[in-house]
Amino acid sequence: MTVLDKDIPPRNRKAGPGKGRPAAAPRNKKDPHAALHAPVRPPRFREKRNLSTDQLKNPLLRMAFSRLSQMPELRGKYLRSLDTIHGSRRTRSEPFVALSRVAEQLLVRLDLATGVLGWLDVERGQFFLNTQCGVAEDSDISPASLNRLIRGLELAGLVYRRIEKVRLDEKNDAGLNLVRTRCLVRFTEKFFAELGCRYLWHKAKKAAIKKRERQLREVGARNAVRQEKASLEALRREESRRNWQQSEARKASPDAQASPSATSQHRPPLTPGGGSEGPDDALARLLRSVQVKKDT
Repeated sequence: MTVLDKDIPPRNRKAGPGKGRPAAAPRNKKDPHAALHAPVRPPRFREKRNLSTDQLKNPLLRMAFSRLSQMPELRGKYLRSLDTIHGSRRTRSEPFVALSRVAEQLLVRLDLATGVLGWLDVERGQFFLNTQCGVAEDSDISPASLNRLIRGLELAGLVYRRIEKVRLDEKNDAGLNLVRTRCLVRFTEKFFAELGCRYLWHKAKKAAIKKRERQLREVGARNAVRQEKASLEALRREESRRNWQQSEARKASPDAQASPSATSQHRPPLTPGGGSEGPDDALARLLRSVQVKKDT
């Protein structure tokens, strides 16, 4: 121990934060660097989706699932465009392995009427897109691997992808609005053609479109009946309110509240001939009476 070491007071381990070594600063959970030391987030509890019995009865989904799940073995026979996206060099085996692992989850979320990964809420008339994170989580692969796979399918012309960034109302510490990325993934006709089921794709798509049009017509008819009932109810309430306002206006009118006795006090005297007597009539009657007296 040197002389300089003797000048440093020993640290009291039993003392509080104010004594000895200062306490560590609280970690900012919003800081990206803090995520390197943050505990692992527990997985979200959600039941894993699988192809139902009714979906497996569809020839298109059954054949596509059988071939996509064996894509590493069937490489070179199906989806030839995916194997030649790098020109003369063949594609690595990772995209084919990832495609075989996500095959069921992609087919579960496939909308046959449009070929998009999503679903249509018929009652609300709104289409919702499935998230890539949910597909990757149910397929036990990383979202980055799924994104690379979809990018490769897009380069091969097997998938059409449209990405939009939506600004949220939430802001970060710097005052910047947070951005959420939405991705629309639609399988093209070329995908099913190279998979060897183009005819089944056209047949299933036509049946799905007819079914959706029938559902939309039924929902439209129900909405029309509901809107008609609401309009009639609104009209009835408006008429009732108008009648009530008119009755209240009649009650509050000053002419209607005048009593008959008060009106009769200001009424002029009636003559035997009927009607009221004016000043000219009274003067003429007076002159006639004076003339009669002179004659007598």
